[in-house]
Formats: sequence, structure tokens, C-alpha cells
Amino acid sequence: MQLCHIQYFGKYLIIFTSFTPGSYNIYENTTPPPKYVINEAKYGSSKLNPKTADGPQMSDKWIKGSKRLEEQVGTQKAEEIMNALDKGEVDKVLSKVDANGKVTTYRVKPDGIIGSPWP
Repeated sequence: MQLCHIQYFGKYLIIFTSFTPGSYNIYENTTPPPKYVINEAKYGSSKLNPKTADGPQMSDKWIKGSKRLEEQVGTQKAEEIMNALDKGEVDKVLSKVDANGKVTTYRVKPDGIIGSPWP
């Protein structure tokens, strides 16, 4: 389990963060909805991988696959997040960072397709 130290980021409580390139973070919202936000950062021309073993990156299937959540936040919190995902209480977000550092955020649909701007 790679749980970071707990800290607040605005109204979000960071419960997992990865410090690797193309990393994603999991936030618990202190003022839902949504209950959780899962954010994937991509830099420059990097894109979500549409062909992982668990399905498209950031799709519901990918998030639930390969014990990804369990290894990152533990079994109990992973179950809470997966239940919230099934109830539509999780926002999945892609943060695109351009060469100038400008960040644009988009919703990610259940099938992993990039949707409308977020929030």
C-alpha cells in the first residue's frame, strides 16, 4: 500500500498519491458530491492508454482491475471507492498539462473516453 500522508488540498483530502510520471491521485471530498475524485495527469502529448490488460486507462474496469485500488489505499478504502464508483459518486478526471504549464481538466466517462471539461 502506497498511502501518502493525509493532507488537505482545498476541500479535498488526499488519500493516495503516486509520484511517478503519468501519475494519478485519489481525493476524498470533504464536501460531497462527488465523494471521491480520481485524477490522472498527462503532460504534453501523452494520452490515456486505451489498451491495458484491464481495459482503457481510467475506465471503471481499469480502476477496479488488477487490485489497483487495494494496493494503493487498502482493502476497506478500496471497497468504499468501488461502491461509490458504482453509485456515480466518483469523478474521474484527466488533467492535461501543456508545455507552458497550463492545466485543462476533463471528465473521464465509465468507458475511459474523455468527456466534457471538469468541473
